[in-house]
Amino acid sequence: MSVTSQNFDASWLPGSALLLVDMNRSHLDHSIGHMLVEQSAAERIIDNAIKVRKAFAASGRPVIFVRTHHRQDPRTGEIVDNKSPFWMAQQEKIVPGLGKLRKSLAVEGAPVTEVVSPLAPRPGEFTVFKHRYSPFDNTDLELLLRNLRIDTLVIGGVNTNNCVLCSCFEAFNRDYRVVLMQDVCASMNGPEYHLAALKVIEAALGWIVDSGDVIAALKVAAAAPHEVHCP
Repeated sequence: MSVTSQNFDASWLPGSALLLVDMNRSHLDHSIGHMLVEQSAAERIIDNAIKVRKAFAASGRPVIFVRTHHRQDPRTGEIVDNKSPFWMAQQEKIVPGLGKLRKSLAVEGAPVTEVVSPLAPRPGEFTVFKHRYSPFDNTDLELLLRNLRIDTLVIGGVNTNNCVLCSCFEAFNRDYRVVLMQDVCASMNGPEYHLAALKVIEAALGWIVDSGDVIAALKVAAAAPHEVHCP
């Protein structure tokens, strides 16, 4: 499911960064994951993200991974990073659209928190760890973006209706230009939730594009020298 793609303006590229949200094994690796998007969606997201990441790297623009993990109190085994009453109430309940019990498996150091191997971060790419839906809440993402002189975030990831949607809201609230690649997103809750989030973003937060349009613009830009901004 998708919405009508909007035009990607190549003039946005000089201040852009690629933000890939929760491209982790928990959501995308069907050999180990638990909170998984559909297999076909996982394959689509990974394939498209590989292409976009390659284009960003070739053009000399930043690639930023956002990962989620939670720490445990070793005395009790309890999660200490997320005490939201709603989140806690959902533990061991069926996840809508997924049909599995919600479990806190994404603890610090667990394999499910790793970025899927085809997208594993490379030297020179950035990683930000978060403990909530927001990539900005109690992280250094905003400091990183400011020092990189970023004004546009080209976003993809999982789940469209929570972490990706929250990323778009939070970026919008900080006056970043929000560009969401709809074919680099999906939801473990199913296509309907994915589409609902796309409609919210389209109506209120930013531009919905296809990754191919971003790649085409980046390939043209790659031929031109990239200005390196110094703080």
